[in-house]
Amino acid sequence: MSHPSPAQMPGRFGATAASAETSRVDPDAVVRGVADLLDRVDEVRRAAADHDAHDGPVDLTPLSAQAELLEQAHDVLTTALEQLDRV
Repeated sequence: MSHPSPAQMPGRFGATAASAETSRVDPDAVVRGVADLLDRVDEVRRAAADHDAHDGPVDLTPLSAQAELLEQAHDVLTTALEQLDRV
């Protein structure tokens, strides 16, 4: 069941508390962090594409590296959302 965030509740938990907590999350830093990780995913993809499929067996290492980078990006976003939700 979903509960309202403190910013949605009247009284002492109103917008002032939410604004103070929100100021701890730097949206630009979150965007930069995720963008950097996604750029690295693209670099791995390009490097893997340079490997011709006819050069030998398929190497799943790039896929594993991409998955790890995407998981890190997910963690950055999840942490930011958790910080916002702690109001």
